[in-house]
Amino acid sequence: MRDITDIKLKNMQRELAERILHLAAFLDNCFDSGSGGEFGNNIVKYIDGKTFHLYDEEYDQIDLSKYRIGRSLQYYYDYAYHARCIGGGDSEFVDGFDGDEYVFKEFLELTDTFGIVTSTGNDSKWGLMKYLSGEEKWRNSDLWDMSNFFDARRSLDFGDSVTIADIVLLTNMNEKSVRNALRDEGENKLHSPNGKDVESSEALRWMRGRKSGFRETTFITFDKDELPTSLRYIDIAPFIQARLEKFYADNSENFRYDKAAKLLGYSSEQLWAIAENIDKIPIGDTHRIAKVIQVDPAWFTEQVFTALYPEQMELILYRKEIDFEVDTNEQEKPYIEINLTEKGIKNGYIDIPAKCSEFFPPDCFSDRATGSQGILIELRFGSEVRNTDMRVKSSITISPRARFGGYFNKVIQAKPHDTLRIIKVDERIFEIKHIPSALIQS
Repeated sequence: MRDITDIKLKNMQRELAERILHLAAFLDNCFDSGSGGEFGNNIVKYIDGKTFHLYDEEYDQIDLSKYRIGRSLQYYYDYAYHARCIGGGDSEFVDGFDGDEYVFKEFLELTDTFGIVTSTGNDSKWGLMKYLSGEEKWRNSDLWDMSNFFDARRSLDFGDSVTIADIVLLTNMNEKSVRNALRDEGENKLHSPNGKDVESSEALRWMRGRKSGFRETTFITFDKDELPTSLRYIDIAPFIQARLEKFYADNSENFRYDKAAKLLGYSSEQLWAIAENIDKIPIGDTHRIAKVIQVDPAWFTEQVFTALYPEQMELILYRKEIDFEVDTNEQEKPYIEINLTEKGIKNGYIDIPAKCSEFFPPDCFSDRATGSQGILIELRFGSEVRNTDMRVKSSITISPRARFGGYFNKVIQAKPHDTLRIIKVDERIFEIKHIPSALIQS
């Protein structure tokens, strides 16, 4: 499975891999004739290309990018929890009974059955369990939680109405507080014709005014002339599709990108595979693909390599741009110095080399295993104070969870290669000073 630092998504990937192997093991139990798991294993091997021991815990060996439901997972997750919809209403995964999400949900229902849950002999954390007393128990599932959240957001964005339960999910409020708003007055009142359903436009108005966990959906499209600054892993395949549609689409589904395929020397099937799954892209051809879809080859190659090999690319990019110095002996107050990058300034983050981890208290780092936050430290900059913990972004960099976009872009008008000096004032207090690159050069 692709390594994702988001602990919630990582748990879902693990659950999905478990369900795939459990289903294969169940089919093996049904149809095998004593060949020791070969029948069920061949089902997975046909897709994954590897041999698994179905009855051992080898879930982390499953390559989810090779499965339709695996490739879809990150889109569902991004839409449900990060409120990003790629492709707007035309996205396959928001098309209800005609889309991928329907297949995904049917897969969850199928693999929740008792026979599949118990097929490998290993205890699962999801699905139906039975007791000797005859009692049945449905256990909670991260994937089902995501699916419910997905449905709530889809109803808000594309449906006529949402339920009170949908609003509870989207706002992270308790049901009592939401129902109290039905009896409120003025702008705080939530209008409902029957006490159960709320028009989507009314729900959106009300949720915008709450101090809650609600995040309004951002719709991402790639059909504009202006290219995005950067692409994430899940953006690249839709981006390629949008560019192919823009320059090469015809009326035939079978030969839709036939001209582009011929320019690349690919079969139509190979180009379709690349446009649906970024892992299928021949990395030696990124410059050729870039020319066909009419984007800068260097920019496109950087996006693909950063998506497929994030830590390696981070090492290459930041070795050049993040120079640092640690001075803990000669100065009264120890400090580190970080050179700002163009991306860091635009997005408001401070990437610090992981070698500097000991400069900060060890308990201020978030726990990637549990997803829990670290104990806060205080960052002072200009006239502002920000309390934040630190994230381990990768083996290469660490970063404050807080963002500094307003400070960089409006207050100090930072430029690439400007320096930030982070001074340790006290064990948990740090001061950030900006040193313009022009001042350093002079």
